[in-house]
Amino acid sequence: MAIYKHKEEEEILKFWKKKKIYEKARKKNKNKKKFYFLQGPPYTSGRIHIGTAWNNCLKDVALRFFRMRGFDVWDRGGYDTHGLPIANNVQKKLKLKYKEDIEKFGVGKFVKECKKFALEGAKTMSEDLEKLGVWMDFDNPYMTLSNDYIGGEWFFVKKAWEQKRIYKDKKIIHWCPNCETGLAKHELDYKNIKDDSIFLRFKIKPKKSKISGPQKSQGDFLGNKKNEYLIVWTTTPWTIPFNLAVMVNPNLDYVRVKSEDEKVYIIAKALANILMTSVFEKKFKVLEEFKGKKLEGVEYEHPFYSELKEIFDELKKKYNNVHTIVLSEQYVDTTAGSGLVHCAPGCGPEDKEVGDEYNLPAFNKIDGKGSFEDMGPFSGMIARKDDNKFKELLDKKGFLMKTVEIEHDYPHCWRCHNPVVFRATEQWFLKTKDLIPKLLKENEKVLWVPKFGKFSYDKWIENLRDNSIVRQRFWGCPFPLWKCDNCGGIEVVGSISELKKKAGKIPPDLHKPWVDEVKWKCPKCKKGTMIRDPDILDVWVDAGTAGWNCLYYPIKKEYFEKLFPSDFILEATEQVRLWFYMLNLCSLIALGKPSYKAVYMHGMILDFQGMKMSKSSGNIISPSEVLEKAGADGLRYYMCQNTAGKNFNFSFDELKVKQRNLGILWNTKNYLEGLEKQGFKFSNFKKAKIGVEEKYILSKVNSTINEVTKLFEKFELDKTISKIEDLFLEISRTYIKFIRDKISEGNEKEKQAVFDALFYSLKKTILMFSVIAPFITEKIWQDLKEEFKDGFKEESIHLASWPEVDKKLINKKLEKEISFIKQIIESGLAIRSAEKINVRWPLPKIVISSENKEVKDACETFKDTILNQLNIKKLKVNILENVKNIKGNEFKNGKISFDLKINEELEAEGFARELSRRIQALRKKAKLTKLNLINLEIKGDENLFKKFDKFKLTDWIKKRTNSKEIKYVKNLVGLKFEDRFKIRGKEFFFGF
Repeated sequence: MAIYKHKEEEEILKFWKKKKIYEKARKKNKNKKKFYFLQGPPYTSGRIHIGTAWNNCLKDVALRFFRMRGFDVWDRGGYDTHGLPIANNVQKKLKLKYKEDIEKFGVGKFVKECKKFALEGAKTMSEDLEKLGVWMDFDNPYMTLSNDYIGGEWFFVKKAWEQKRIYKDKKIIHWCPNCETGLAKHELDYKNIKDDSIFLRFKIKPKKSKISGPQKSQGDFLGNKKNEYLIVWTTTPWTIPFNLAVMVNPNLDYVRVKSEDEKVYIIAKALANILMTSVFEKKFKVLEEFKGKKLEGVEYEHPFYSELKEIFDELKKKYNNVHTIVLSEQYVDTTAGSGLVHCAPGCGPEDKEVGDEYNLPAFNKIDGKGSFEDMGPFSGMIARKDDNKFKELLDKKGFLMKTVEIEHDYPHCWRCHNPVVFRATEQWFLKTKDLIPKLLKENEKVLWVPKFGKFSYDKWIENLRDNSIVRQRFWGCPFPLWKCDNCGGIEVVGSISELKKKAGKIPPDLHKPWVDEVKWKCPKCKKGTMIRDPDILDVWVDAGTAGWNCLYYPIKKEYFEKLFPSDFILEATEQVRLWFYMLNLCSLIALGKPSYKAVYMHGMILDFQGMKMSKSSGNIISPSEVLEKAGADGLRYYMCQNTAGKNFNFSFDELKVKQRNLGILWNTKNYLEGLEKQGFKFSNFKKAKIGVEEKYILSKVNSTINEVTKLFEKFELDKTISKIEDLFLEISRTYIKFIRDKISEGNEKEKQAVFDALFYSLKKTILMFSVIAPFITEKIWQDLKEEFKDGFKEESIHLASWPEVDKKLINKKLEKEISFIKQIIESGLAIRSAEKINVRWPLPKIVISSENKEVKDACETFKDTILNQLNIKKLKVNILENVKNIKGNEFKNGKISFDLKINEELEAEGFARELSRRIQALRKKAKLTKLNLINLEIKGDENLFKKFDKFKLTDWIKKRTNSKEIKYVKNLVGLKFEDRFKIRGKEFFFGF
């Protein structure tokens, strides 16, 4: 029998290409019911990684199902080609470190290199995905770098502008010094890291302070005290030069404590003991207790006042509350720190919120690289990177009390994976808060798989904030806002045609720097020139507009009107706060309705130990490595079965199990072909005598079709595979095992029933499994098509329809009964093994005792099966109220016992079975088929041969071994094939 090798997948790919099978599959359902799948665009930054392979194979599984169900499937591929993932790769290739290096190199040349890199990457990725059997329209993918796509983004920006959603403001935003650009909330990757937190002492100024905060306190508490300090806590030492206030909670209890060093400290009462004794290791006594509200307005000396005197004096003149205590109930507690929190309104959104209440400015002087500017001796120092330098100086000046290492979640840039900082910068923002109720309401209609995706999405939306929508980079969709250099008038362009109308002439490529040359006379003042804002759009606007851009809208309306919104999207769980939310946000703003109806989420791929894959760890698994070891089917079958939404520990040992299962499926095909060579043809059960085993497997097949179809329709992709897997393993391990004697000894109608059932079951199984493992099922289809032309009319399995369920054949009672029978047989075989009685040696009786009446029904239905499989002559079933005291071996639903007394007839039959098995092995060695008859000669115990004749076992052996005649001889002479064996003290010589 031929063995299936995954290397044959290359031949299948050639067959599909030559015969244009994918194209035919797409055309087959043209103008039928529509199914719009929206591809989440992967970055074209190189060859696909294992996560991309898994992601797209899952998508392909769904698309193949809906094609087979008769849907006209929209399956346009797509690629994300803008932004830093591409730009960073090109910078590395060209050895350009900073933005100014790009400008020196030439923005136009750089953008052309980015475009070339993205297009080449897309081509490579399409080729990689095709090797996995992923069928999408890769000849015409949507590309975010195309002019048409850029026009689709401008359509969104214009709609947002018309709704007064786009505004310019100076805010504290997350900033990546490495990428030199601002980041939106959804672009942050929080990692658990270790950082140094520091406790500082700020000296209280011994004088009265006035304060103009919301509570109008006089701030005279501690006004004339000397040698007193505030114990202030922070996790960001680099922000101390930008400190403008100290926050306390007005409702918390605080204490003045005197330390053994004669200094008096202000600290939260709840933290005083642990900090003073355990952290600072100082003895102390409490002098006074009071509420935090009393501290409002207390003024302190900044630890770097001498270094930054001119800057701080100027700030104090403009803002009276600089370097005073301010109140914040929301952002100060006693879970960590000292109860007094360093406040730098230019270095954090919470700090700025409190600062705004007290008329404090967003003071922050770091540039795009995170470098301090115009900050006296600190100029040139780098945010975060130089934390230790700041700590050393604070320690030298006597302000540092203690450094304590903490573990906390800190935001990192999702592109370059470096820690970010906060920076005050002026940006264009998108107003979104008012959309929260609408986004939540629309999400009620979405089908989420798994269900927790809905709650994760809702939680993210509930905390939605306005984010900047522009970036200060070069490679991306240009922000379509033009401003007059004379009167400041603004025009936002919503399409390419609108730009042509305004400017007259536009460049063939709408990227920077060419789009920046597009200018026109200001229509408002008639004097100035309209000049484009130099920013580019955040790449998540690229991805968020894919819902209509994929359909060529708004340039073409045909596809959009028929298909939008998408029926199905599929990505990793992390996309809840990225693509999933951006799709609906953009769609609601531009179109007034959501972007999709159903979502499937998968988790992340880890190594077999559950560790994240990384180059530094050396545990990265590439798709090519898996393809080499297990083929595309092995990868798809193994990975796509992982539970929806759960992370996935990749194991080559588990992959091997799936490979073996594919071998079992292939061997089932071989078994069917072996029966065909004996002259059987599919009769559609017209010439067959259907037994209980056939009724069971036909029921199992149709139950599976029914269940799998419903699971696919609910997009529960992960649950489908185990059902199909269970079916083809059941065909091999249960059905074929149960009917072997029927094939050997049954009449022609019984044998025909076996063939028909196997033919029917295998065909229906591979039709379902073709969406999971398209290569092996295609190979099986082509092989069987050659032998059974009438049953396999379609040119390819992937041009066939999904199998329809025949509910008349479903018998759930029979399926339940077989579970009892399998338990009984498994337990019976275990008893034989323990007693060292081979199954070929018949036993007189088996007794089954159970409290479950269904067991008796099952035993009656499958009586012959039990007797055949356990080689037993009689079966007795006892249904009792309690089987606890009954002797026997336990099985799940009762107990089993054997009568182990073997009489003369049973012993002779055992020898006959052993002899038959050895003769069959020699026939196989001689490469004979069942149609080849032999003349058999046997030498051995003459008394035993007499018993063979007495109990009619000679005829039984003849039939079992396809022998024309059998001779019991004293010597074997001149036979072509001979063998010998010894069992239970008796030696046999035989040949033919």
